[in-house]
Amino acid sequence: EALRAASQSQDFGQLFLGFSIFIVVSALLLMGLLFQFGLEQRLTETGILLALGFTPSQVRRLYLLEGLAVAGLGGLVGAPGGIVYAKAMLWGLTTVWRGATGVSTLEFHVSGLTLVTGFVAATVVAVFIVWLALRKQARVPAGMLLACELAWADSRITKSTWWLGIGCAATAAFLVGWCAIRRETSNPGVFFAAGALLLIAGVALAATWLGRLATQSCPLTLTLSRLAVSGCARRRTRSLATISLLALGAFVIAALSVFRLDANEDATLPSSGTGGFASLGTSALPVVQDLNAQTGRDFYGLSEADLRNIRFVPFRVHQGDEASCLNLNRAQKPRLLGVNPSLLTGRFAFAAAAEGLDRRAGWDLISVRRSRPFSVGEGRAEDAARNTGSTRTAPSEFPEIAAIGDANSIQWALGKRLGDTLDYIDGQGRPFKVRLVAAVANSVLQGNLIIDETEFVRRFPNENGYRFFLIDAPTNELAKLSTTLSRALQDVGFEVTPAVDRLNAFNAVQNTYLGTFQILGGLGLLLGSAGLGVVVLRNVLERRGELGLLAAVGYRRRTLRWLVLGEHAALLAAGLGLGILAAGVAVLPSILSPSAQLPIRSLSMTLTVVLVNGVLWTVLALRFAFKGDLLAALRNE
Repeated sequence: EALRAASQSQDFGQLFLGFSIFIVVSALLLMGLLFQFGLEQRLTETGILLALGFTPSQVRRLYLLEGLAVAGLGGLVGAPGGIVYAKAMLWGLTTVWRGATGVSTLEFHVSGLTLVTGFVAATVVAVFIVWLALRKQARVPAGMLLACELAWADSRITKSTWWLGIGCAATAAFLVGWCAIRRETSNPGVFFAAGALLLIAGVALAATWLGRLATQSCPLTLTLSRLAVSGCARRRTRSLATISLLALGAFVIAALSVFRLDANEDATLPSSGTGGFASLGTSALPVVQDLNAQTGRDFYGLSEADLRNIRFVPFRVHQGDEASCLNLNRAQKPRLLGVNPSLLTGRFAFAAAAEGLDRRAGWDLISVRRSRPFSVGEGRAEDAARNTGSTRTAPSEFPEIAAIGDANSIQWALGKRLGDTLDYIDGQGRPFKVRLVAAVANSVLQGNLIIDETEFVRRFPNENGYRFFLIDAPTNELAKLSTTLSRALQDVGFEVTPAVDRLNAFNAVQNTYLGTFQILGGLGLLLGSAGLGVVVLRNVLERRGELGLLAAVGYRRRTLRWLVLGEHAALLAAGLGLGILAAGVAVLPSILSPSAQLPIRSLSMTLTVVLVNGVLWTVLALRFAFKGDLLAALRNE
């Protein structure tokens, strides 16, 4: 069981790889832009080579070898950089982010095959991007290249781009609608795919918009704002690359921000992750007296004044594996807690229920008195069909009971789905099955499976008393309550923990990994902002003659700055808006979750910083590009 638990642990490498794709695409887009700029500066050189008799394939091969050399050098730098980055992440997880790994020991491991694979993959993809940049230029006539007339060679928008955008958007809508009809809103993979498709659709439709903007006739009344927006279509490839860069980074940051958790928000509400309970109590030895009754309180020397307005929800405990997110291995037999379901009525938010059950029934789903007993043959038939692919029912020799668990524990720590079963042995050595019938959303119950106390006593009659308690008490008396209970119940090793602290300890794991993923998204946005600055600088340097003409006819330098700033602010707004919209679709299940905690403030601050960062890069590029005399540039034209 220990080997199975270790071999089935969650592979976070796949998550890192998935979110790294966005920064990889951003880096490739920026690299393609810079290489294209380099080619445009060498138009005359390319034209001379073609005029001297070099074939287009020879010229393309020459530049491709240059790109290969640069990509190879980048790979040689990037491979050791990846090792340094991985070590930095491990250092963070063992020091400042220690709460995310608990007592687990992390060690750095690297293999030569991994480094070689990463180096080759990065180099091949980079060379492919270079080849795409070279694909058209070598086919341009030498005369046009010698005259530096390459404006017509910018990418043309065809109907296929429009239909690509419509197709991706329709597919995304179909996926979301299909999940809504089947009520499978808890499937994050489908919604994330829908968000990615919407991102692709947005980029394709943006390309179509730029194409139409470039071909439309000039309006009779040409305002400064219209002139700024129409300038986006001057270099459509650059504008589209800038929108894509910013959209990718915004998509990652906005999507991950929604998943951040804070137990302090709405902690007193019964539907929150604390269930409205102020604290948790655990004991090393069983508490055999009822702490809600006067006789039980008298037994431990607790007065009425000590426990005024305080109620306990006691749980019987059968020890098992730690099934919370603090355990990096796969739990095989989680700890079982037995409770009277009526004591938890209205507490916690239910994320989902097994097929055929209504989550609105809440804790009645495990109540022996109120819920419909499971058909043992039905449960075994589902398991047999899942394992063998057969639709035939199989008789069961083991009894089965219902259990409720935390949604995170079920998905990540157990690797199970609602309706699945786990095998246990009761106090008499007889096997029985526990079926997962419902899941509560992000709660302090993480790491446990909750069953009816009646079933618990039937399975484990020798395990007397209670060892886990949810305590309903005024929040301003927690310190006094902790001292009182620890003193009175010291013989059983009673310990009190604030429920918010326990939930925050669980949340720290998810928030830490989200933080590491957001670092990747931040790097992607940094690349996007840098790409925006490069595009602004390049565009203004190419248009100094045009800007000199506007200055000659009476436009002030300040007005020209606002003109260029408005043009690229439109690209910035389009990229951020597209990324946020696609991220909203990708995280729709979390937004619609009963326990959703939308971090509007932090998300707004993050996107504001991104917006300011993009504007800053644009302003810096403008300051550099507007140096000197614009009229002199006009004379050079």
